[in-house]
Amino acid sequence: MIWTTDALGQTTYMCQEWYAFTGQEPPAALGGGWAKVIHPDEREMMEDAFLKACSLQSEFVLHYRLRRHDGTYVWVSDSAAPSRLPGCGTFIGYLGMIRSLEPAQIGLIARAELQKFRAAPAVGEFAPMSKLDVLADHLLMARATALGVADELLPVIDSLLFDVGTRLVRGLQHGDASSNIH
Repeated sequence: MIWTTDALGQTTYMCQEWYAFTGQEPPAALGGGWAKVIHPDEREMMEDAFLKACSLQSEFVLHYRLRRHDGTYVWVSDSAAPSRLPGCGTFIGYLGMIRSLEPAQIGLIARAELQKFRAAPAVGEFAPMSKLDVLADHLLMARATALGVADELLPVIDSLLFDVGTRLVRGLQHGDASSNIH
């Protein structure tokens, strides 16, 4: 699942997979509405960690339980990289991805890690449906892979992520994001 925010941390784009999975109706997840479907025991910790990451303008990974449309909860990993204006580096928000986790992968503990970023392919209900979401998913995985190994590629990847994020938000604002469905 792909999402974007502005520099204040307000969600500006949430993919269709989110709405299908959670049962929220568009545009309920925008702004801070996404937090309403986080398990109540973890919601405040995740919101606080997210706001801290925004103030630091840092990468982050959150592990929490997300409510499905049927009321059950699924463990997820929510990772994001800061999005910056090409050339000047001004922070403009985040481009992030959510994927499902097996409870054994995290030991059934909600947690937040700042200054870290991990990405892995999303499958099943979390797999991207639109072409732009697929592209964002792959670019986020490329960014995670390049960290510490090919840091010289990060400006190019970040520039591409900026362009994809801009197109996702623009498509949503014009009501035509679903035209990218493959």
